[in-house]
Amino acid sequence: MNVLLITPYINMNVNSTLQRDDFYPSAALLHLAAVLRDNNHKPIILDLNNAVVYRKKNKYLDYCKKIIIENLDKHKPDLVGINCLFSGIFPDLLEFAKTIKSHSPDLNIAIGGIHSTSFYKEILTNCKDIDYVAIGEGENTIVALADAIEKKDENKLSEIKSFAFRDKKGKVKFNLERDFIEDLDSLPMPAWDLIDINQYAMNLENYYNPKNLPLKYKAAIFSSRACPLACNFCDMFLVMGKKHRKRSVKTIVDEIEFLNKDLGVNYFSFMDDQLTLNRGHVMQLCDEIMLRGLNIQFDTPNGVWINSLREDLIAKMVETGLVKINLPIEHGDDYIRNTIIGKGLDREKIYEVTELCKKYNLMTSGYFIMGFPEDTDETLQNNYDMMIELQLDNMNIFNVIPFPGTALFEQAVRDNLLIGKWNLDELWKTPISHIQEDFLIKPYNMDMDDLRKWRKKFDNIRFKYWKVNPKQNIYQGKLRSSNENQWIYNKV
Repeated sequence: MNVLLITPYINMNVNSTLQRDDFYPSAALLHLAAVLRDNNHKPIILDLNNAVVYRKKNKYLDYCKKIIIENLDKHKPDLVGINCLFSGIFPDLLEFAKTIKSHSPDLNIAIGGIHSTSFYKEILTNCKDIDYVAIGEGENTIVALADAIEKKDENKLSEIKSFAFRDKKGKVKFNLERDFIEDLDSLPMPAWDLIDINQYAMNLENYYNPKNLPLKYKAAIFSSRACPLACNFCDMFLVMGKKHRKRSVKTIVDEIEFLNKDLGVNYFSFMDDQLTLNRGHVMQLCDEIMLRGLNIQFDTPNGVWINSLREDLIAKMVETGLVKINLPIEHGDDYIRNTIIGKGLDREKIYEVTELCKKYNLMTSGYFIMGFPEDTDETLQNNYDMMIELQLDNMNIFNVIPFPGTALFEQAVRDNLLIGKWNLDELWKTPISHIQEDFLIKPYNMDMDDLRKWRKKFDNIRFKYWKVNPKQNIYQGKLRSSNENQWIYNKV
């Protein structure tokens, strides 16, 4: 059965004078396509989040609709799957669904991702163009759905785990029994052969490139899934759960080697939520990459588990090709970081790891958050002081976002901390990530004007200690707005 898989373009609203360098082939689509093909279906990947669509600028939506219709005519799919990993792209997803149904009224549409998982009932109740919702991980779900549609057996729908749909009477039904893939090695290699890598070609000359490798593309690699920690603001567990599951070293490096030798990819991003949770696994991974003589560079956009980092591991990762490390410190105040967020990260460890990263000439980027309900002038001063003391190359501080399903969201609703008029029944339609020019929740004991003054202070030191990469950062001197910052935070 033909299954068309679509990822919408992620419109970051970045200053039009700047050149984006953040396009990766969609890991979600690559994995879904691979498992569909492994089960005798024919997947077609239409990943619209690429450099070609970006060049259409403000006309990207019309261009995407045109490409979708062309693919419907060419491939005549029996099912369309649209990835909605991040809330901010949901409005465009609805536009795509409307376009598809207008062209092919009888064609079924399934969606998945964080936003879909959070609001499956509301979406199916209100969006008649969407027929099915995958809840959480999607590989097993989409195969079961494709099988049911191919057999024209609607009774099978109620048996699909982690799945929601409307029955013949229009009633929303769902099966919340989770269906996580315990053995990640049971999955086939992502279907890299089904994409055109040239659509993701970018100017990466500003990248830190100590090996002077030719850089044209980036690839996202997952060595594991899920995070067992319980930070109060994080919603990734809604999709991946909390049980940390690892791919074998062989399957990871097989994928890297294919991309490097067959597609010419030299730069990789390990997108794991907790890449270094298992030190031994990462050490073995590095050994295998070097054993195969792969001359690559990589970074860690989603961060690493700082508690696991010691000199032997950092040295091994740098020897293998690590050039940039993102450190999710979250907050410079010990009480906020550990008691409120639940990070479990000692101050001494933060300074120890930072010094080690500098010793090995890593480009360092720190993740900090401000605006928690418990924040005060004192806690934000501690946040500011730590940033000044650490002197990282890039210090990102984000306005905290109360994502639905998190402890922070429940707290904000319970204590009436949400700023402005919120219709909680319509969050499915108006994603949080689209209203983030300012703060979304009010701290218990802070005036909002004072909070905004702190925002400006943090923005002013973002690149103050930029040292490692001698090339001009594309954003240096052109600080992104808080809206763009929050888009990034939702994205990662």
